[in-house]
Amino acid sequence: MPCIEDWLTDPLSVIEGIFNESGSPDHEKVGEFFSSRLQKSEALLRVPSLNDIPSHLLKSKNLVRFRCMVQDMFDPEFYLAVYETVNKVDNSSKLRCGMYQDVVRCPENFELRLESPKNVTKERHIFYCVPIPGETDWARKAFAGRREASNSEAQASERKNTVLKRDLEEDMDDENTPAVQRGWQVPHDACSDDAKRSRPSDTSGGSNVPTHQLSTDLNFPLPNEHGPACLVHVYDQESTLKVNDMVEFIGVLSVDPCLAVFNDDDMGDGNEQGPLGPAHDDLITPEEQAVHHPPPSLVPRLHVLASRNLVHSNPSIPSSITGEASVPILQQLADVRGELVSLLTQLMSGDSLAAEYLLLHLISSVYSWTGIMPVGKFTLNVSGCPSSDSFPREMHKLVEYLVPKCHFLSMTLNNMNSLNFVPKKDYTANRLKSSILQLSQSTNLIVDETALQAGQLNANGVKNVTALGNVISWQKLEYDFNFYKADFTTNLLILILSEGKSLLPADCHVALRPHQPPQPLERALSRISAVTMERMRAFLGVARLAEYSLSSEMQKILQDDFVKSRQENQSNMTAEDFHLLLLLSRLMSLSHGQSTLTPEMWNQVKQMEKERRSRLIC
Repeated sequence: MPCIEDWLTDPLSVIEGIFNESGSPDHEKVGEFFSSRLQKSEALLRVPSLNDIPSHLLKSKNLVRFRCMVQDMFDPEFYLAVYETVNKVDNSSKLRCGMYQDVVRCPENFELRLESPKNVTKERHIFYCVPIPGETDWARKAFAGRREASNSEAQASERKNTVLKRDLEEDMDDENTPAVQRGWQVPHDACSDDAKRSRPSDTSGGSNVPTHQLSTDLNFPLPNEHGPACLVHVYDQESTLKVNDMVEFIGVLSVDPCLAVFNDDDMGDGNEQGPLGPAHDDLITPEEQAVHHPPPSLVPRLHVLASRNLVHSNPSIPSSITGEASVPILQQLADVRGELVSLLTQLMSGDSLAAEYLLLHLISSVYSWTGIMPVGKFTLNVSGCPSSDSFPREMHKLVEYLVPKCHFLSMTLNNMNSLNFVPKKDYTANRLKSSILQLSQSTNLIVDETALQAGQLNANGVKNVTALGNVISWQKLEYDFNFYKADFTTNLLILILSEGKSLLPADCHVALRPHQPPQPLERALSRISAVTMERMRAFLGVARLAEYSLSSEMQKILQDDFVKSRQENQSNMTAEDFHLLLLLSRLMSLSHGQSTLTPEMWNQVKQMEKERRSRLIC
């Protein structure tokens, strides 16, 4: 069986061997082979990541992984799953596997037989993926640090002659290993590539790639984002991937320079052939060609062998944590709550009530849908903020230190009129143009309304304000496909900072009552150890995912309390007020490490709400 270096550095040879054994392009068997090797985190972390290492430093046809968000879905494309090559010396033929590659590989003295009846054409799905938008510096460094630590341990283990490598190889020989573990999905059926070229075997590398005549826009949703975009080829006909999904892919990297050349008459040298099928320029516009076939030095290709959808992107907690498993962890982390509230209070000018509401906002998440209503969303408006931009910026920096994804949106008149909040289909380039609000689930968005100035919103500005309001109210963003609109659900945590009550809708409005000057963020953070900060990040991440329930006894107490309040004064307890109390009770319970509501917690939430409302009256 292949050793770990074989399937890491030359996965196509392993796939070719599986093909030769089965005699057909067996996607299931390929998926089982690689999924079984990825069970152990030590093996997974040895796979280089495109998020951490530039593609030009990685060798083409090696195994790599990519943590990303699906930004767009391209049309499926056809490719040769099986093709026949003929020896030009003795006229003998051999079938080869064409899966997981862009270029047809012909050994020396062999040529491709295009019209062979033994050739098998299939299709594969193409996804345009970008690094997770808004990913914070500490999260990126934490993910990169895992691999560095793993490599250091591996090198130390080799020097000490440990059995890590032997264990991995023994696992490869274990026929009873389950096909899918740790959330990795096994490909089932093939999907497509439009243009393969016949080349002599193995001349790969990501450098010296010809520059395409049209500039390549990487189409990141947020400005000033860094990292590679990637064309991801998925060979699973049953794939359920959607736009904005967070995914970690593992597959074969393809950065062959010939992918950047189209209809170049000087390209061939006798051993090479042109595109299989009509030339690109006969079918698509130059704009579409630049988008769908960009230089691989800018947009590498990734042929997926295994993938897993990411429930979250917080490196401080296990990637597979969900449901009941999160409750014990949350209880262990709950003791950090006091220090977290203290930190938030210092930045909130000593206002502990506003700090409590901010904490509840940070652990909120849409956990269910009732018809068209998102359940669990908690957009918070903090008014009374200083007019200077230092307070919103400090708040943004603080949230950045605590959560894995965050973006700061300044509502200046220029931004509202010039930025695009709504993704729009570009039919000339045949792609979805990204926008500010095309974000993955559980992204924190800090909206600075204190920057809003008097002036006139143009048509685009009105469209942007409407889109932002719809995301806040319904957690839906309307994508513009020119001939029609389509709603896409979101799950964004939006914090609005304003001087007076926000012009935007909000689930809760808290008036800031400063008791002291706000502490500089650097001074506040200097009192917190690295271990405590890590626990805070884990606490916020687990609380968003933890399960919560109401006992039948507690439901009776809530019902009686609602009826009593309505009898006393209907205006003081509307259905919306009661819904907010239920949401706050859920968040308050989880913030204390409790998975169910108690009468004491219910009374505490009611008192907190009473104080908040009294401020608004004043």
